[in-house]
Formats: sequence, C-alpha cells, structure tokens
Amino acid sequence: MKKIFQITFILTSIICFSQNQEIIKERGNLSNPKGNIYKSLEVIDQREDKKIGEMTFGDAKEMKEVVFPTTVNNFLSQWYTDSNHKGGKNEMVLVLKHLKTYIGETVGKETEGEIEFSAQTFLKEGDTYKFLYKKDTVYSFRSKNISDVMMKNIPVVFAMFLKKTYTLKPKENAVTIDALTDYESYVRNNSEAYKNQALKDGVYLNHNAFMNQTPEQGNYVLEKNGKGAVLRAIKEENGKKDKISTNEMFAYVENGKAYRKTYSGFLELNKNDKGFYLISNRGYLLPAQNSTVFVNVGGTNGGMYGGVAVGLVGILERGLRQNKMKKEEKFPIYIDPLTGEYDFSEE
Repeated sequence: MKKIFQITFILTSIICFSQNQEIIKERGNLSNPKGNIYKSLEVIDQREDKKIGEMTFGDAKEMKEVVFPTTVNNFLSQWYTDSNHKGGKNEMVLVLKHLKTYIGETVGKETEGEIEFSAQTFLKEGDTYKFLYKKDTVYSFRSKNISDVMMKNIPVVFAMFLKKTYTLKPKENAVTIDALTDYESYVRNNSEAYKNQALKDGVYLNHNAFMNQTPEQGNYVLEKNGKGAVLRAIKEENGKKDKISTNEMFAYVENGKAYRKTYSGFLELNKNDKGFYLISNRGYLLPAQNSTVFVNVGGTNGGMYGGVAVGLVGILERGLRQNKMKKEEKFPIYIDPLTGEYDFSEE
C-alpha cells in the first residue's frame, strides 16, 4: 500500500508540474532546400542560465515556465533528423549561448515581448570544427496575444538561424573542441588583424581575408573621384587591366589605415582593445527595413523550407531596426570578429 501511495504521489507531482509548463513545439521542418550535407545536428548547451522565461497563458492568465519537451540537444537534433531523411557526410554542431524570453509593457491592447538569442554553428570533421555562422540578437514583438506569438516563434528563430547556416561555407581554419568554449576569444587571439599592430595595404574582398590579412594579390591602385571617394581598384599586369568594383570589396587598407565598406560608402575602421569599430549609426550603415520578417518553415506547398510562409508577427530584430536618430548622432559600432557584421549590442 505504501509503494502504491508513493507511485501515485510521484505521478500526481509530475502532472501538476507539467501543468505549470508551456512546452516549445516543432514548427514545420528544418530541411535544407539545397540538399542535405549534414548527417546530424548536435547541440552544445553553453547557457549559463538554462531557464528560458515565464509567461501567462489562457483566459485565466496562468503563469507558466517556457521549456523544451526534453533537452535542447534532443529536441533540435531529432527535429533536424526528422526534416532531413537523407544524411550527408558531415556533422553540424550548434553552440547555444543564450535563449531568454521577456514580457514588457502593455500599450493599449498590445503587449511587448522579447526573445534574446545567441548561437554559433560549426561543421564537424573528425575531431576538428570549422566555424559556419553566429547570431547574437534580440527579437522584439508586439501583440494582443504576446505569449502565444512568442511561443510559436521560438522554433522559427532557430529555423531562421539554420536557414542562414545552410547557405554558408565553413572557414578554412579548423579548431579543436576546446576552442568552442569561447570561440570569439580564440579568434581574437589568433587572427592576424588583431595580433598585428600594422595592417597590410590592399583590397580585401571579405571579412575572412581581412581577419587573416590576405589582401588580393598584385599591385592594385585605388581610383577615386574628385571628392576622394573610392570608385574601384585597378591592377595592370602584362598589358591587361583587372578591376575590382567597390561593391565587391569588404574593406581596403591604404597607408596602414583601414576603411570598411558600408551601405553609405567607405568609413574609417578604427581599432582599440575591444576590437575594430566605426563611428556611425544605424541609419548610415543599414538601409531601411520592414519590421516584419517572414520565413518558410513548414507545410507542403514549396518554398524555402518546402512549406508555407510563416511570419514572425510583430517581430523587429534589433540588428535590423531602422534608425530614427539624426545622422549627426554617431557612436562606436564594433565589427563582430566572427562574422564581420555590425554589433549594436552597446547601443
């Protein structure tokens, strides 16, 4: 009788505990539209705080904790396997750094909410890893049913992140698993652009080339207009001209000084103990963006994910937010050492 009572108590406790949880569910699929080259997905959970957040649900506004149905590794790896039935030869590793939900103020009938997300992906070959992609951002929402909207979009955030990863080639430099503990510090400590005081003059076509300090080979001369703005780079060899347009450039270095290509032209790239940075603002660096982002994550009607388009309703990514400041309001904006993208975290 005592054993039966104990079992009943345990089952009752489990049921009561689960009633205070809202479980994240798969939404659509994670299939790679260009063909699967990854046979599996493994998640390394590096979150300092594993608790995602709490929100109210239902007419009774019951407070529930947001949770994965199992470990985040089991959840995402199984979702990936279900979405990609034909395995590739490589493995993908996703390092989850941060995942948090927050509910903000209610204005009128709508409530604000945020999902903080930070993760990195790597291609695994044997015992080594090659960097693929990183995302470190905050998604903002506004809705009458904010909890339901955010719950539906947590898996979409992962789907968008993996969709971008699928399109990228891994970096050439392979590292051991120890470097994944703090890959950003590893890059800073091992990149020529960070280690060396002087930068090599020349034209750089991408972020990796700049970090490795490998400009385009040959004696390229910068052609400028009357105002000093760079129009193109030209190299003459054996009676032939080779031209590089500004649209192809990531940056150039002239007389040891770096200039980064932006939406509004080249800006001087400065460096301090924290890294490389521009003195600018969002409005100068980024074109205006629509506040709603759509991504195909499920269904059977074709599209990026072989499915129907599912919108992140009311979402606004801080990294894409249209700048409302005046052009003269400028401040340091750092360049992410892993991706070359703008880091607005200190805004």
